Amino acid sequence: MNDNKLNLILKLSVIYLALSVIFCIFALFYTRSVKTDMEDKRVENETKIAEMQMPELSDKTKGNNTPEPIKTEEDVIALDGDKVTEPNTAVQKTVVVLDAGHGKSSSEMSSDEKTAEGYEYNENRGSWGEWRHYKNGTYGDDCHGSGCTLTAPANGSCWYPMGNGDRDTEPDINLQNTLAAKDYLEEMGYEVRLTRTSNEQNPSMNKRMSYCFPNNDITQQPDAALYVCIHSNAGGGSGTSYISLEGTYGQSLIPPDYVETSNTAGSIINSKVAAASGLRANGPIGGEGYLILFNKCPVPIAYMEIGFFDNSSDLAILNSSHDEIGRAIAEGVDEYLSSVQ
Repeated sequence: MNDNKLNLILKLSVIYLALSVIFCIFALFYTRSVKTDMEDKRVENETKIAEMQMPELSDKTKGNNTPEPIKTEEDVIALDGDKVTEPNTAVQKTVVVLDAGHGKSSSEMSSDEKTAEGYEYNENRGSWGEWRHYKNGTYGDDCHGSGCTLTAPANGSCWYPMGNGDRDTEPDINLQNTLAAKDYLEEMGYEVRLTRTSNEQNPSMNKRMSYCFPNNDITQQPDAALYVCIHSNAGGGSGTSYISLEGTYGQSLIPPDYVETSNTAGSIINSKVAAASGLRANGPIGGEGYLILFNKCPVPIAYMEIGFFDNSSDLAILNSSHDEIGRAIAEGVDEYLSSVQ
């Protein structure tokens, strides 16, 4: 073999050896890269499985202890750029005021109690009481004997003595009928406000009227749809009735159809009470159109005289039929309000 061939073989051998070394190095790096990728995927898969099994751990690693619910456009209302407020979904209920007539006897109340209930002591009259009217065309501004319509029932005056409302048997009858009516009205979906909740209370007419206003604030507009005054009668008769409004009233805020709508409400409720209780249905009581409540109420008013507590037959019904009477009052209120709304 000559020198040229030997040199060629040596060169080829060196080249082959170099290529083998390069291939080995490449194979080594490739193997390590594949192993690294496989290890990364294995760790990633194990992490995902752990997060699926322990979602609370996943949330903590993200810095959120409690996942926030996803809100849609229907759930929120955006105002003023980034400010977000929840929509007001509360349903506005129709307000009915139930007034259980009379209450604790004035002779059993202390001066502090009378003052707290809205009464004042009149030095000139020598009695506790309140004024029958507001100044003509105002609301809440007591007349003090002048600047008013001066209308009053027979033998009445601008001053209404507290003792005129004293009763023995009647307050509890009125209260029980009122509480029963409240339960039925609330079941029907009404908001009910009570002027008193016990026989230890005897609010003034001004205080009773304040329940026609939101938060008892008479500087606002009244939000009650109807005021129902619940009484029982006396004087030797029998049966159920209501006192009718008649004439002209001077307080502001009353609707233009104050007389008509009030008498309609009283008539509907009276018919329901008679049918449910067995009390005789009487017509409206006239000649009493300027009662203090009529002169001060800011919304339509039904003034009920349910049965005669001084009649033994009526009294037996009154003592045993609170639930029936309360339900009838509620049904009458609902029928009336459904007809005007």
